[in-house]
Amino acid sequence: MKATPAASAVVILLVVATHPSNGVKVWVPHVSFSDAANWVSANLPTAGQTIVFPSKLNALVSLPEGIWTVSSLILPQQGGLLFPDHSFSLNVVSRDPAAISVAIFNAPGRTPYYSGSNWATYDEQRSTHSTPNAAVPHSERVPCQYELVVFEVGKNMPKPIDMQYHESIEVGNVRFGDTIEGLDSFHSFMSSELGQFLFYNAEDTLIRQGKCANADKCPCQEPRLMDAICSNVRCTVPHCLSPIHPPGHCCPICGSWFRMDMATIKGVFNMQTFMDKLRRKINTGEVDDSGVEFHIGVDRSAGANVVQLIIVDKGEYGEKSTRMMDSLRPFFEKQFSSGFQVTHAGQPHTPLEGGQLLAFVMLTLIVASTFFSIIYVYYYDDVLLPRLRAAVRNRQFFTTPFVFARFDPNNDVDGLSVDVTYPSAVQLANEEREESAALGDDVENHHASSFNNPMYEKPAPKVDPAMEVFDDVELLVK
Repeated sequence: MKATPAASAVVILLVVATHPSNGVKVWVPHVSFSDAANWVSANLPTAGQTIVFPSKLNALVSLPEGIWTVSSLILPQQGGLLFPDHSFSLNVVSRDPAAISVAIFNAPGRTPYYSGSNWATYDEQRSTHSTPNAAVPHSERVPCQYELVVFEVGKNMPKPIDMQYHESIEVGNVRFGDTIEGLDSFHSFMSSELGQFLFYNAEDTLIRQGKCANADKCPCQEPRLMDAICSNVRCTVPHCLSPIHPPGHCCPICGSWFRMDMATIKGVFNMQTFMDKLRRKINTGEVDDSGVEFHIGVDRSAGANVVQLIIVDKGEYGEKSTRMMDSLRPFFEKQFSSGFQVTHAGQPHTPLEGGQLLAFVMLTLIVASTFFSIIYVYYYDDVLLPRLRAAVRNRQFFTTPFVFARFDPNNDVDGLSVDVTYPSAVQLANEEREESAALGDDVENHHASSFNNPMYEKPAPKVDPAMEVFDDVELLVK
């Protein structure tokens, strides 16, 4: 058997029947040996295989109880395997090397402490929802400064946690499994050899008591922690006209938002009673609540003390949250005579993305340029438009042999003619003689006292007798 030194520990699992569901956040991601997704082949190892753990496992993995039959076991150099303290047996068998197959375990990655998707309440763990409630603000998805933090240890170990070099983690208390409880004990465990395989980038991180232990008077998080929380959130473009942005949310969302400042409420107001009535109203209302998610809480950020109800659609936004909020308006009017505010995200709307926006701008420029060009040609161009009108009116544009041809604007024929020949030298000489004779007759008839000025006389052009005389041909399109 091939093996390298590895840390080992005994894990004792105690089953607790009930858990307090209020004021507790449980770490969700775990590393499971019995999960096929954690193996390179996406299949669990079978008897007789060589089981290989990566040299840099950088995690703690609990081995399952039972009898193991392997050809060899390769242990990690950085990381640890936790062997059960009972009902565990390891059998190493010899096999033909050509018949031995290998099962390789994937090294689990790290996941941030300040990521809301990594935490859940006991109620959320027992529910069938696979995704977190989108209506809950991001600041309330991670442990609040007055809450108990629980890292459950049993058949599976927690997935490695990245503390991201945060200066301090402020919570009410911490419990790791059933053996470590208390801020001081947990801080000591983080600094231990096993703890360093679970908590990374935590060398200078302090685990200390929150500044306020009363959930009825304190905000869930200090304002300075919002940057750390939102740095692990990837915002998407909301598909609605007027997205809402409730306090504690890192991103604008589509939905409906109710707010009521408790400082303006006259008389005695019991928050717990109001929340119970509101939940019953939503669950038994006329509007189906299966398509929405909601969250009832109190916004105490920046000294506020505001009751808020956030309702969002499950999946794609379709104004179900708006209809749900509108159905609750009579209830709010009965509970509060005035002073509450209701904000809707508006109609569904899909904004243009970067490439779509560029295409839209280019298309708009092309359409605008074409439009103004047509206006210019119609009102100011007196050459092209008349020709086009004549061509369309006579229906001769597409039947004209326009190859190596030109339009003759001086033609007297009421149509389109194409002159495809050039006059010869003899024709030019004859035309000039005729023009000169006509000019001489005109001068003699009207100006008898005038004389021919030799400076203005033009000599007759010399004609090459060998030059071929071509007749002027004019093609008329009928």
